[in-house]
Amino acid sequence: MFNPENRFWGFLNKISDALFIGILWYIACIPVITAGAATTSLYQFTLKQTDDEEGYVWRSFWKAFRRNFIQATILWLIILAAGIFVAADLWACMTIAPAGLVRIISLALLLCLALAYVLTALYVFPILSRFDLPVKTILTHSLVMAMGNLPVSITMLVIDAAFLALSWRALLLFPVFMGLAAFVNSYLLRHVFSRYWEDHGEKPEP
Repeated sequence: MFNPENRFWGFLNKISDALFIGILWYIACIPVITAGAATTSLYQFTLKQTDDEEGYVWRSFWKAFRRNFIQATILWLIILAAGIFVAADLWACMTIAPAGLVRIISLALLLCLALAYVLTALYVFPILSRFDLPVKTILTHSLVMAMGNLPVSITMLVIDAAFLALSWRALLLFPVFMGLAAFVNSYLLRHVFSRYWEDHGEKPEP
């Protein structure tokens, strides 16, 4: 029980690392434009935790941040633009479209589109953190994985929503809750990735 190398203490160490990297993620997200690179760095570390390959939190985070910055920022801007488009369509449907069957059908279709968008976005940065792939391929695989593994995708969405709800009650703990959410999601993502890329070479270390 008191052996520092046993599995219990190892798990607690992973949790503490996840809390710390959640704080780094929050700091790196403050400029907003850097949110994609920060999220990629977060998941690169937590996914390595699932394989017991994580290194030093500070060094690993900033190394991944610098390495993935350009591609992650491009993906982040695409996701942000798509989110604004979907949100604007929903707003227009609820406020401008005439009431009746057409509005109901349009709203239902837009809600399905919004759900597909959110679930796809859950996979984008974890895929980038794990594999060397072009932007278009990452977006395509994110959509395929999100829809092809719907129970897992919904579970990750529920996990994120639960931690966000906890953060709403304790705003100061938002960064650590997001670190924990990424840590939990990484075990689900690892299972999904293994189904698609058993023989795919992972992103090599610089």
